[in-house]
Amino acid sequence: MFKSKRYDDETLKHLQKVQLMMLKDFIKICEDNDILYFMNGGSLLGTIRHGGFIPWDDDIDLMMFRKDFEKLNRIMSENPNDKYSLCNVLNEETYHYTWNRFNLKNTLLEEWWAKQVDYDPNIFIDIFILDNLPENKIKRFIYKWRCFALNQIVQYSLVKFENESKLKQYIQQVAYYLLKILPISPMTIKKRCIKTYRKYENYDSDELCDFPALVLLPIYKRNDWLPPKKAKFEDIEVNVPNNPDAILTIIYGDYMKLPPEDKRFRPAPENIDFGEY
Repeated sequence: MFKSKRYDDETLKHLQKVQLMMLKDFIKICEDNDILYFMNGGSLLGTIRHGGFIPWDDDIDLMMFRKDFEKLNRIMSENPNDKYSLCNVLNEETYHYTWNRFNLKNTLLEEWWAKQVDYDPNIFIDIFILDNLPENKIKRFIYKWRCFALNQIVQYSLVKFENESKLKQYIQQVAYYLLKILPISPMTIKKRCIKTYRKYENYDSDELCDFPALVLLPIYKRNDWLPPKKAKFEDIEVNVPNNPDAILTIIYGDYMKLPPEDKRFRPAPENIDFGEY
């Protein structure tokens, strides 16, 4: 999991080209159905700092409000196509993340966990969701950490982790084996997790959280996202938050500063197959 296999330049450029095609198709689906999305994470950073992909980045990250994602999920479920599928924690039995993936069918991108699941992971775009937070600070604190715990339990119920930290690996693998012997299915845990994420979706909340984010439970302001702005990403225009500086500062701190040269890479997958693309 933590071994850093490197991309060769040709494969990385090919992957970025395919993902740009996917992004264009995703945006068309959103525009045709009045669905709002934003560039997020490394893709938002790439948009603002590089006008496209971070040169060494290997994926695209998007953000959606809960109601927009649920609309997208419904539309794609009711109108399946031969090119794309939408993978989420409730429609794929052994999918262990609680964010979502817009998948390119008949391709393969095997990450370290691929042999532990019952499906072939495709080349993907990650879709994260903004959920509402309660205004009461005590309720918010309890709610955030409950969501965080459920997110971790979902992952540990399905995948046996490896980790550079032996202590962390021990804790993760103990959790994995304990969850295997408990009389509760991973799908039951998943349903509870998503139900908890959605607890405040009908509240008029000014503060939002992306619960499975790699940054530990960031709190965002709604008016930093809305209304969206347009920005250049490679050869297209994309939606970015109304205040990208606020979002990127929460995630990265001094985001305009480039990392050291020896950190300018992303680990390559175990295997990648572009199919006809």
